[in-house]
Amino acid sequence: MGSLATSLGIVLLSLAVAVLLSWKRNPGAPADFVITNCSIWTADQDVPWAESMAVRRGRILRVGSLSFVKEVAGSDTEFRDLEGQFVVPGFIDSHVHFIPGGLQLVRLDLHDVHTRLEFTQKVQHAAHGLEPNEWLQGFGWSNEHWGGEWPDSSWIDSVTEKNPVWLSRMDGHMGLANKVAMDICDLKSVKEDPTGGSIVRDADGVPTGLLVDAAMILLTSCVPKPSLEQRRDALARASHYAVSKGVTSVVDFGSYFPGGSIKESWNDFEEVYTWMDSLGNMTVRSALFFPLETWPRVAALIKERGRHISDWVHIGGVKAFADGSLGSGTALFHQHYEDDPNNFGLRVADLSWLSESVSAAFESKLQVAVHAIGDAANDDVLGIYADAISKHPRQGHRLRVEHAQHLSPGAHLKFGTFSISASMQPEQLLDDAYYAVKKLGEKRSRGSYNLRSLLGNGSVVALGSDWPVVAVNPLGGIRAAVERTPSGWSHPWIPEERISAWDAVAGYTSLAAYAAALEDLVGSLTPGKFADFVVLSESPFAQGTGIFPRVVATFVGGNIAFLS
Repeated sequence: MGSLATSLGIVLLSLAVAVLLSWKRNPGAPADFVITNCSIWTADQDVPWAESMAVRRGRILRVGSLSFVKEVAGSDTEFRDLEGQFVVPGFIDSHVHFIPGGLQLVRLDLHDVHTRLEFTQKVQHAAHGLEPNEWLQGFGWSNEHWGGEWPDSSWIDSVTEKNPVWLSRMDGHMGLANKVAMDICDLKSVKEDPTGGSIVRDADGVPTGLLVDAAMILLTSCVPKPSLEQRRDALARASHYAVSKGVTSVVDFGSYFPGGSIKESWNDFEEVYTWMDSLGNMTVRSALFFPLETWPRVAALIKERGRHISDWVHIGGVKAFADGSLGSGTALFHQHYEDDPNNFGLRVADLSWLSESVSAAFESKLQVAVHAIGDAANDDVLGIYADAISKHPRQGHRLRVEHAQHLSPGAHLKFGTFSISASMQPEQLLDDAYYAVKKLGEKRSRGSYNLRSLLGNGSVVALGSDWPVVAVNPLGGIRAAVERTPSGWSHPWIPEERISAWDAVAGYTSLAAYAAALEDLVGSLTPGKFADFVVLSESPFAQGTGIFPRVVATFVGGNIAFLS
């Protein structure tokens, strides 16, 4: 009986192997459609270039020459002539706050404000027509656009006497409230700054309206929460926006910010993502990260359901914050800010707690990501990661540092040594370039956005936007990483850290997929992976020619998600 069972097992195994090999050569039914007459960059090292690609049931069936791809076509296969256009894998934005971004799309946008007068006028215009006591929310302002002066509530109090106002800075680490909002939240009664944040006060100790990092919760807790319907609409709106930019997958760090509620990201997963996925209405694949405080819950979820909840929703891991941002003066540095000798930045999480929590999550085989912008914060996180790896060594851990913006000398070497991915946002350097020297000095600012140094040491550099800090725009990010030239500048900022267009495109495709542990599903146009790809008007690799590509069409799972 044992011999018969063994023989039967061998036969079944042989059949399974034969079926798999057969599928790889000519897997089943013919292609649904074939794209032809195009240049395809696959991001697959085995077959980097192709002229044709076949798609069946939402996945890539075959890639290569037209004659080779035609072998899997049938009588009903549709041939689509792309008329010489360029095809790349669907872009992956490695760092977004997707639902908050979708909400911001219908709020007051202050990104283009460059004077105090414009600031006041935009707020006045937005407040006009609001019902009394209705909240006005906006985002995107940067004090560096008008010379560095911090705004205060007096800028907007006279034009918002009937409405509470909350306006978050472009980096999300600071916000401005008007007097009405401060009165509603009784901010004057708060005498001490919360851990990991600060209330900006005038010489008399009166709050100016500016709140930093963890202190923002003192105000935002008074703002009405978006309804379930608004959050669901925001996900749909964000998805439509993303595919219009060629983005087919995102790494979503949710609605959690320093001092905020750890529940919101979980609520969005359960009430928004799961709901939309159940309806079959997802158009962008999302890898979700949850607050580090909740790592046992994430571990339990993965144990119960696996990392891949569906083709659309994936559990990424957990995230924490080590510091704030450069623009708000809360990025943590070893030396003081050049323009503020008493300021070294802000450590927004207790270092002992962060170390213990990262180690515990890592031991549970979770993917961990920590926000670090200043050189001291990056050194803290790299040290914590090295300690976790030493205690619980394993391959393929995919530890990430989110931003890795300003590194101390030699820090870039540790990313490669410990196989730590740097998740970076090239378009943010275009803004930071205007004030980095003022805040850090010439020498220290050279450690900013060290893309080339990191790649040269074998590090994985995944690229993204941190939307809504800056817009979702991979093509703009590619250009920023390659040129590093801010608007109005005739020369690049730290030119030795420019990277090739090839590396930049990989940062939004294959490297981004690897950093999110999604490389088996997306990131390259490889048979068996999802048919997520972008049709571009020009080659993205022709940087420096003055000709820049635009998104013509975006395909997700073989379906047209966007057509210009």
